[in-house]
Amino acid sequence: MAGGTGSRAARLAGAVALGALCTGAQCTQPPEVTFEILMPTAIADEAQWMEIGVLSGSCPPPGQLAGGIPEDSALVRVAFQKGDTSPPAIGSLPKGDYAFAAAARRSDCTVLATGCTQTDVSQARDVTIRLGTVQTPAGACAAGETCGEGRCAPIAASGDPGLGAGCSMQLVGAGPLGDPLELSGTVVASAPAAAATESGFLVAYREYDPVQGAARLTVVAIDAGGAAAIATPTLLPGQCPSLDESDGVGLAYLGGAGVVVSARPACPGGTAGFDAYAVDAAGNATQPTFTSTASAPALSNAHSTALTGAGAGWLAALEQGAPSLYTLAGLAPQGGPTRFGAGGTQKLADVVATSQMVALLSGDGTTLAPALGTSPAGGDAGAGQGFAATWGALAADAGRAFVLSDGGGGATPLQFHAFDLGASGTAASGAFAAPGSGAVLGGDVALLGDRVAFALEQAGALSVVVYDHASTTPSALRTVLLSGDARYPATTTVRDGRVAVAAAGSRVLVTWITALNLAPNDPLGGYALFACAP
Repeated sequence: MAGGTGSRAARLAGAVALGALCTGAQCTQPPEVTFEILMPTAIADEAQWMEIGVLSGSCPPPGQLAGGIPEDSALVRVAFQKGDTSPPAIGSLPKGDYAFAAAARRSDCTVLATGCTQTDVSQARDVTIRLGTVQTPAGACAAGETCGEGRCAPIAASGDPGLGAGCSMQLVGAGPLGDPLELSGTVVASAPAAAATESGFLVAYREYDPVQGAARLTVVAIDAGGAAAIATPTLLPGQCPSLDESDGVGLAYLGGAGVVVSARPACPGGTAGFDAYAVDAAGNATQPTFTSTASAPALSNAHSTALTGAGAGWLAALEQGAPSLYTLAGLAPQGGPTRFGAGGTQKLADVVATSQMVALLSGDGTTLAPALGTSPAGGDAGAGQGFAATWGALAADAGRAFVLSDGGGGATPLQFHAFDLGASGTAASGAFAAPGSGAVLGGDVALLGDRVAFALEQAGALSVVVYDHASTTPSALRTVLLSGDARYPATTTVRDGRVAVAAAGSRVLVTWITALNLAPNDPLGGYALFACAP
């Protein structure tokens, strides 16, 4: 007996083919491996869903299975209802050593029991997974969700205005980003940038192989129902080995058209500048243009690009530590830059535009300096004095801008400041803590009507904190901790603060890249889409 109080173990799911376990012409009759799941009789009647995952290497600690099979590390995952006489096949596996994990779930997806067996399928032909009861059952679906295929999903259709009522932050959909660039081992990845479209959201990021000197730009389209479509990546020209490509990418979308921008490094014999592409709602990058610059530029994370009209807007960049603002015309940077921000070497240059104003943010690693104006020349509202912080992120709607940063104190190490066009000083402020453990490594902010959403990353933890009454006196409304929940992929190894958030309609999108330097076994990153309706 494995756990529980029953006198014997219940046997479930007899034999299921795992598929071919060898490759090559000699494998004319691939062997099949069967498995069976033994669970405690105490939960046999309650268990309605079985979930099986194949993981490389050894079995994870039991605590990592408490929320079900971790999607970010499973090579294969299948789920089926108890009593299914033809459960889905796991498929082909190369010969090798694997961990076969299983979870028994209640009809509401609560995980009742878990287990794992490590087996070398080069030799073994039978795999038995013995389950033990979970001390504190978890993973039940929230209100408005249903358990299907062993996973929670919204009951209502994605376009139903009742989904996410009261900004419940009900999960609409989540998934991984594309496979990492695989050339020479470690890949340098930019932070993601996110933007809303008329049909959902776009996410853009760059990957760079410093050994081969190759880089590519990828745009992902995510619809209002949480489904993702990854457009064909674009190989970036003018690249070379062993350079610093740790900066972000620019992404903006407005009125049926968008732009994605990547800073080109100064390669020997080449010219530094900006590679800009038109991008549609499906994530297709076309119409490449290149604009040269006097020195190698770098783009800050998430908010370096803003559109104000058809093909027109702003691009903020750092050039030798100086925040520089370029005019976008025809979706390409034009003319010389306008300098902004305080003196000295700066590490941040953000721009956000609304129909009423342009908001700018610069920072030198110790102090952030926001500025608002009806044009970059400003003069309408300087947003007051700067404030102490090592990192920050900017968002704006109508005539109000929000800055998220560190720099709080004690039990509330995060802070936000709201600034209004035409009024100097801070209009509203607050301090709070992230729900995970450890220091917050980075974050982003987005406005959705009268609500503001903060996306936060700690080592191995991602979260979203929503405040209500953003236009007047903000007050805490909702907190979602993504880590430890198997519905959110690729969260356990996040470590460099590379996270972005965007909001529109009744949706809030959070997306992340695992790390600046992606090791061969690191997942690239993921996304989660939430419903936040009135």
